[in-house]
Amino acid sequence: MLKTLGKVGLFLLIPVLLFSICNYAYTSGIFNLRDVTVHGCKEVNPAQVEEIIRQEFPQNILRIDLRELKKRLEKVTWIKHVEIRRILPSDMIIDVQERIPSVILEMNNELMIADTEGIVLDRYAPRFGKLDVPVFRGIMGEDVETYQLYQDENTARINQGLVMLKEIESGSPGYTKYISEVDISDRKNLKIMLVDDTAEVQMGEKDYLNRFLVLMKYRDQYRELKNQNNDIASIDMRFEGQIVYQPSHKSAINNSKVNR
Repeated sequence: MLKTLGKVGLFLLIPVLLFSICNYAYTSGIFNLRDVTVHGCKEVNPAQVEEIIRQEFPQNILRIDLRELKKRLEKVTWIKHVEIRRILPSDMIIDVQERIPSVILEMNNELMIADTEGIVLDRYAPRFGKLDVPVFRGIMGEDVETYQLYQDENTARINQGLVMLKEIESGSPGYTKYISEVDISDRKNLKIMLVDDTAEVQMGEKDYLNRFLVLMKYRDQYRELKNQNNDIASIDMRFEGQIVYQPSHKSAINNSKVNR
């Protein structure tokens, strides 16, 4: 009987002990956050990361939900990914992977930089180095705030523009050097503008490399036609077997179709 009571008492004591240990861990000042070390920051301010942790999450590091903290930190503009480690009893280490500026966007007559996911990072400035990429036009939104309201659509447009450039670049890494601007306003008809030219080249939604190669092949013919008619507003590459030139002044000539 005594053995049975002893076993029952021990059985009841275990949860009490566990509760006491947990209660101590979650309430003791020993586990209060002391030092936050942030690695990998170039554009992100480490003080901003630490401030978010201290102001928006529990003081006790055992009570901090690491998933929620990760989700919150990855909402910071420049932060793409974080890894978080607790160093008991009271320290925390944050490893930051920053977003990489890869795209230049025209937004309300200003140049902005974004990454390949279409996340706007900042105004373009010399400190970001030389981004030798075409400028993307045709996004939705006149400023960062309204741009973000259409983030999914803007991301889709930017991704399609990058797909086109990658396909063209697959022919030769130097091909995209001829392109100064990309109009992504219509995903079914991407348009490009060549360096030192004002004509808008309609590329459609597929077969970008072949169309670009044809455009390059008939560059001399295009220049001759342009000299004859002063200016060409657009070049349509979407028709199989021909290039369609549209002059700026319709009264000058009708559309010029050149077989190829």
